[in-house]
Amino acid sequence: MGLIYIGTPNQKFYVDFDTGSSDLWVPGPSCGKGCGGSNRYTSSKSTTYRPNGKPFSILYGDGSTAIGKFDNDTCTVGGKAVKGQLFAEVTSGSGLQDNLFDGLLGLAYPGETTGGETPLFFNMYKQGLIPQPTFAFYFHPYQEKLLAQPGKLTFGGADTTKYKAPVTYVPVVLKGYWEFSMNSVSALNTKVCSGCYAIADTGTTYITGPSSQVSKLNKLIGGKLDANVGLYSVNCSRKLSSFPSVTFTIGNTAFVLTPLHYLLWGKTVNNKWVCYTAFQDGDDPDDKGRLFWILGDYFLVRFYSIYDIAKNRVGFAKSVSYSVVDTPPSSLFKG
Repeated sequence: MGLIYIGTPNQKFYVDFDTGSSDLWVPGPSCGKGCGGSNRYTSSKSTTYRPNGKPFSILYGDGSTAIGKFDNDTCTVGGKAVKGQLFAEVTSGSGLQDNLFDGLLGLAYPGETTGGETPLFFNMYKQGLIPQPTFAFYFHPYQEKLLAQPGKLTFGGADTTKYKAPVTYVPVVLKGYWEFSMNSVSALNTKVCSGCYAIADTGTTYITGPSSQVSKLNKLIGGKLDANVGLYSVNCSRKLSSFPSVTFTIGNTAFVLTPLHYLLWGKTVNNKWVCYTAFQDGDDPDDKGRLFWILGDYFLVRFYSIYDIAKNRVGFAKSVSYSVVDTPPSSLFKG
């Protein structure tokens, strides 16, 4: 989540920067608590506002929706003012009421826009506001002791202090999402998929994949599907060393998640510990009908990601925070 401004003078909004979609939207004054967040865009207060009026409607993978109309105004991100940007002013929404952020800024390709508009990042480059047509994400692993979770989105390049070389680049195979070919996903020397497809999605928390493949992976780990939660549970009493690492091979390079990278835990209403893996079922087809994996935050926290619209490629490198993990409560994973 980061800060952007829309209009003249600036109206501030906290948005989710999402590589899994392409639209920019913020709530308007008529959108009540159903839109979440706390800030609202008022077009009458902006001297650079230009009406558009085309209807906007989007349904996200988690079932949430946003409905409104398109506006045209100056949008400022990281001190870079993009003029004449089409974005949606949302008038109603569902499934958004608990969001801390006000809106969403999509960073995927133009083909994923709902209104055929040029996405903000593409306009940012076209208007000469950045030196290179790239952006990159660094996520710091979540730590309960930190009041703010540090992270960094870089426009126009990459921050070399946030990753360890080398960077492995793979070509985008379908310009919509940031979709690429993945050699395999494996655990315990067993491949659960070969010649698979994946997208890098900063707007997704977990790592999802075709249900047959994710089921096989969780079986290797020792997970069982908890249909009530939609995640695979594991025995919290198992010894931590009994859990295998999981390897995503991309561009012939192994990107390894250790158990503390993919295990999560919490307490039930009865004050009992429950433990899960971050690997979730999701039968999502691309525009060619191919099922693909979604590498969400549990992957992107460990690997710095670079997105290049000129060369149409995605790059991954080990994050400088790769080894930063939360220590489980002392009663868990003792064996």
